[in-house]
Amino acid sequence: MLKVGQLIRFVAGLNPQNTPAKLSFYNFLRGFPQPEDPLTPELIELFFIYCMDYPHWAANKNQLSKEVQYLLENFNSFYQQNFDLDRIRFSHTMQLIELEQPSDIEEVLMSYLKRQYSEADKIRLVNDQNKRMVALILHEDRNLTVRVFDKKFTIRDGHLEPLRRDLALYYNSNLELIPDHKQKIEVAPYIVAEFRVKNERVYGSLLRGYVYQKLLEFKGESLKDQTRLLYPVKRLEQFFVDRRTDPYYQDLISQLERTLALIQQGDREALNWSATIITQAETALENVFTGDKLLSLLVRDLRHTSDATRNKLPSRAMDNSLNEADEEECLKITPKKNYDLTN
Repeated sequence: MLKVGQLIRFVAGLNPQNTPAKLSFYNFLRGFPQPEDPLTPELIELFFIYCMDYPHWAANKNQLSKEVQYLLENFNSFYQQNFDLDRIRFSHTMQLIELEQPSDIEEVLMSYLKRQYSEADKIRLVNDQNKRMVALILHEDRNLTVRVFDKKFTIRDGHLEPLRRDLALYYNSNLELIPDHKQKIEVAPYIVAEFRVKNERVYGSLLRGYVYQKLLEFKGESLKDQTRLLYPVKRLEQFFVDRRTDPYYQDLISQLERTLALIQQGDREALNWSATIITQAETALENVFTGDKLLSLLVRDLRHTSDATRNKLPSRAMDNSLNEADEEECLKITPKKNYDLTN
C-alpha cells in the first residue's frame, strides 16, 4: 500500500515552491498526516475541502485541481501504481454554499448529525456567537464528541453537509481529552491545530493560511503552557464543563487569592509577581471566561491592593526573583473565600 511519505518525497523533488498549488499540497501533506499513514483518496479530498475554505482557492479551484491531478498522475507513473484518482472529489467539482441565517444552519446541521449518529446518542447544538455552531454529542458510553462548524456547506449525495467535517475534540466520560486520540480545531481564523495529548503532554502542529505554513509544532509541552491551543480548547469546554470543577480555572482563582493574601500580609515578593498573575488572569477573562464575576472581582482587588501597596513603598526597584522558601510559604496561605459578586 502506498504511504503518505512516498507522495511527500515525490512532490519534494518537483520544486513545490514554484507554484502556490504545489506548495499548498506539499505543506498540507507534511503538516497533518504522518508519513507512515496510508495514502487514500479521502486524504486528497480532505486537502481540497480545506482549500475551499479559503477565498483564494475557492476562486482558483480549477487551477488547483489541474495541478494536483497532474502531480498524482505522474506519481502513479513514477511508482508504477494505480492510485485511484476516480475516487477523489477534486475541488473543481465542489459547490460551496454559505448559509446566512442561524436557524437554517442549525436545521441543516441537525439533519446532517442525525444521519451520522445513532438514536442512542444525544445531540445538542450551541451557537457560540462567533459565527460558529458547536455540536455536543453525548454517546451511550458517556464519552463526548465536540464538533465545530461554520456557515460553509457543500452538496454530497443530494444532501447539504458541512464543508469541513473533521474539526472536533474527543472527551472520555471524565470530560478529559482522550489520550492519544487525534484532535483538530481552528484556533484562530485560518489557523488549524491538529494534536494529540499523551501523558498530559501535547504533540502536533499549527498550520496557517492557504499554503498551510507550519506556524508552531508541539513537541511534548504541557497543554497549559501552550496558550495558543489552551484558550480555544477552554472556550469550547465552557459549553459543558462546570468552572467549579475546571482545574485551570481553579488554579487561576487560587493564584489570585494567594497573591492577594500575601500582599496584604506585607510580602514584597508577592507584590513583584502580582503583575504577571494579573496579566494571566486578564488574558483568560478576555479569551475564555468572559464576564466571570469572581475572576473579575479578584483581578480588580489584586490590582487595587498592589497599586496601593506600591504607592506606600520607597521609590526603588523591587527584586523580581523568587526563592523556593517564598513559594512554599505562598502555598501555606489560606485564601479568602467570601466575595460579594453583585458588584
